[in-house]
Amino acid sequence: MELSSRFLLGATPAAKAQSHQQDTPVPFFAIYVGISMNPILHEPEVIEVRPYCDRSLRVGDVVFFQVPGADRFVVHRMTRVTPTGIFTRGDNSNREDPFRLNSGDIKGQVVAVWRGGRKRRKIGGGWQGRLTGHWVRGRQALGHRVFPMISPIYQTLARRQLFSWILPDSVRPRVVVFNVSGTDRLQLMSGRRMIGQYDDRKQQWNIRRPFKLFVDIRTLPTPQDVRSNDHALTEPRQPVNTEQPQIAGYDLILADGSHWSIAVGNQEAASIVAKLGSVMQLSRTSTGTDHSISDNHYRLSVEVATPLSIEDCFVPLVEKMKNCFVSVLCPCSHWGGHYINLVKLSLIFARKVQANGGFLIHGALAERDGSGVILAAPGGTGKTTASNRFPAPWHSLCDDTTLVVRDAFGHYRAHPWPTWSSFIDGPGGTWDVQHSVLLKGIFFLARSLEDRVEKIGSGHAVSMLMEAAKQASMSMEQGMPAEKIRALHLKRFDDICTLSGMIPSYILHISLTGTFWEEIERELDLGRYHETRKPADMGRGNGG
Repeated sequence: MELSSRFLLGATPAAKAQSHQQDTPVPFFAIYVGISMNPILHEPEVIEVRPYCDRSLRVGDVVFFQVPGADRFVVHRMTRVTPTGIFTRGDNSNREDPFRLNSGDIKGQVVAVWRGGRKRRKIGGGWQGRLTGHWVRGRQALGHRVFPMISPIYQTLARRQLFSWILPDSVRPRVVVFNVSGTDRLQLMSGRRMIGQYDDRKQQWNIRRPFKLFVDIRTLPTPQDVRSNDHALTEPRQPVNTEQPQIAGYDLILADGSHWSIAVGNQEAASIVAKLGSVMQLSRTSTGTDHSISDNHYRLSVEVATPLSIEDCFVPLVEKMKNCFVSVLCPCSHWGGHYINLVKLSLIFARKVQANGGFLIHGALAERDGSGVILAAPGGTGKTTASNRFPAPWHSLCDDTTLVVRDAFGHYRAHPWPTWSSFIDGPGGTWDVQHSVLLKGIFFLARSLEDRVEKIGSGHAVSMLMEAAKQASMSMEQGMPAEKIRALHLKRFDDICTLSGMIPSYILHISLTGTFWEEIERELDLGRYHETRKPADMGRGNGG
């Protein structure tokens, strides 16, 4: 229901052109969170809001408004416009909102949803919106009436477990454990989708329909089982000494000032930590290193334990004391085990970076003379090929994912990040993760017959950056409770809005044989274009 009140003024080039031609107001953008407008809107989506100005309010419009007497914004559909006020309701709700709006509370109409900056889905209003609202509520009412009739059959089939063999291994339900403020929380996952969670108040499992058909609730563990199980993820098999690392580890230092001391908690984890240090080209922790913990110094102890009926959450992390963490991983004996464990550990660092205003971006990183550019694009659209085409003095630092951080001066710097997928069936590789470059620009790749650069507005950039960050950080959210995911999305949106106001973004139209890097150099004033640019005229004025 609620929106991020930190909306961004700006528009896509197409919206600006249309606004100029038709003399219509320029839209602004916000990120939607919540469930009250499902299934029309889903969290987290970037919505395009067009102010009404001289247009009339229409029943059926999806509107962005400020709640009277409150400092929060909401998106709901208008249901009535009367002389006494305007009434609204969420499509996923069976009753109108308890407040009445006036025209000044409504900031605009939600006219579209943007995904990846280019995939624009229109949101109908007026009579189309009214039909949509009736359809959504009719479908919900039908479900409420039909399901009680078939519930006895559903419950009987669920108890007999006749369909559990249907699901493939990739989506077979599994339990994940995460720790919130010292309390174990359990969720049931199918692939990347949460299908159930344990209710601590009622002390029972709640499973979404129709997944009871595939899950025997009687075999699912409880938090008490987790705490009593020596092999559970949240409890290491051997006690962890958070004061001193047991085996020599590695140091990871990033441009935002954070310093990670990575230690081996038990012998089984030694090969994983050694592989991580090799892939990221980390320095070994010296015996004379000062291990005192400060605000930006973190200690991570890595262990391996074999879970029984509980599978691991994707970013397994328990904070034993301030800035001292323990990550318990599964053995690497199963297929992809080493690769999966390396990804898990890398996401621990990325999650802490995001708390400090940075984030991962699904994009390649290239450097020239200390200046960095990100080439962002979905998988399979040419990032690796473009990275390999850079000539000297350009250097391709990574071809898949980039870690963006803010340094002590507020500047954005970019670190290369490993291409973890290369470890599944290939030889892998190494990346100098601690090396960073000053970020100068972000370029979204688009295939073309000729090379050219198209500057885009901040609103367009935010939409595309949100999609690129989502692709890179999707695994970070697995197993997290909904409220933490919502907070993560809102913070990421705020941070991306800040970045888009400081770092220019472009569409890089790239051909198969052209010299696209020259277009980048020309646009950012790098290399020979920096050396040969004309000096600004001095002393010229209006006279007087």
